[in-house]
Amino acid sequence: MNEELVIQTTLKSILKNNYENLVVTVIDDASDDRSLEKISEIQDSRLNVLRRIKPNAQKGKGTALNWAYYQISEQIQEAGIAPEDVLIAIIDADTKLDNNYFEKVNMAFNHDAKLTGLQSKVRVANLLKDASQDLEFSEIINATQMFRTLTNTVAFGGNGQFCKLSTLQALNEDPWTDSLVEDFDLSTRLFLSDIEVKNAQFDDIYIEQTGIINDNEALVKQRVRWAQGNIQSSKYILPTIRSKKLQNKQKFELLMTLLKPWLMGIEYIIVIYTLIMIVNSAILSGITQSLKIVVVLFIVMSIYIIFVNFVWAILYNKGKSQEKTRVWDVVKDTVNLTKFLLILTQIYPQSAIRYFNSKNDWVKTNRQEESVDPHIDEYKK
Repeated sequence: MNEELVIQTTLKSILKNNYENLVVTVIDDASDDRSLEKISEIQDSRLNVLRRIKPNAQKGKGTALNWAYYQISEQIQEAGIAPEDVLIAIIDADTKLDNNYFEKVNMAFNHDAKLTGLQSKVRVANLLKDASQDLEFSEIINATQMFRTLTNTVAFGGNGQFCKLSTLQALNEDPWTDSLVEDFDLSTRLFLSDIEVKNAQFDDIYIEQTGIINDNEALVKQRVRWAQGNIQSSKYILPTIRSKKLQNKQKFELLMTLLKPWLMGIEYIIVIYTLIMIVNSAILSGITQSLKIVVVLFIVMSIYIIFVNFVWAILYNKGKSQEKTRVWDVVKDTVNLTKFLLILTQIYPQSAIRYFNSKNDWVKTNRQEESVDPHIDEYKK
């Protein structure tokens, strides 16, 4: 909905792929900008548009995806194509792809017959000065997904998810829910189902998408939505514990992810309590030995966090194709990542307030003008 700033560039990028059996379906969720006009300027037989009309439109991303899914399923059935031979891909409207992106995906599924889903690696391609969002996706989140490869719990999330149509149909229910992280919700329900699921993520199968530039309010709004979706996913904690299908290593990883919002809540309480105790003790008793110890521990914890960010910055800069890592770039990325994470400290309190007040509406983040980093292709993917 309302993607006039990015939709044409994205479609051109997708359609540059010469993959033989590619069908591109755009879901227009009653846009009131120039999105449809931008789409109509592209003439390609592989492109079609499914339009939702109010009052049935704008009911959330999951609802729109399910609506399109059932129409596409009917088309596949009428064409006599076996569902196990069809991959359903979910690609956001602000995406750029390699010209052989779909070929790589197809090769991955052909190479491993047990593969049922694939999550693309995500790069944020438009942050020239502050690479924090790209660092977050390409290093921190990617490291999480690589660990999930070991536990066979690779999750859908971000952009560029692929799933076999036969796997989605085997759920025997709407694939997507009204969760604010409908992609993660889908992969979690697949793991908890009786379906044999194997998802994967590969470094050479990646997408580039726009980030949020110089707009902390928009960034926080986006991340509050994601955090609230993570809180919503807490309903899967008990089913995960009770599951007889999941292996222990799968349960461990899934539970760590599902418990994260509550662990973050405990962390917030500890930090706030510590700060209150420091201030209160200083006012009532002055600078005591006990207070000094608490302050030192607090400083050590802060240094540890900065050190971890420094390590991530080193790994990120080593991933660039330049001959050697530039110290200034590492320092700059460490500072920016620390600032970025400090900004995001407010998302879980805000998301918890929204969750407990039953404010579960989809708060869409408006697109910004694209500002693609011209050096993005210099990075190792």
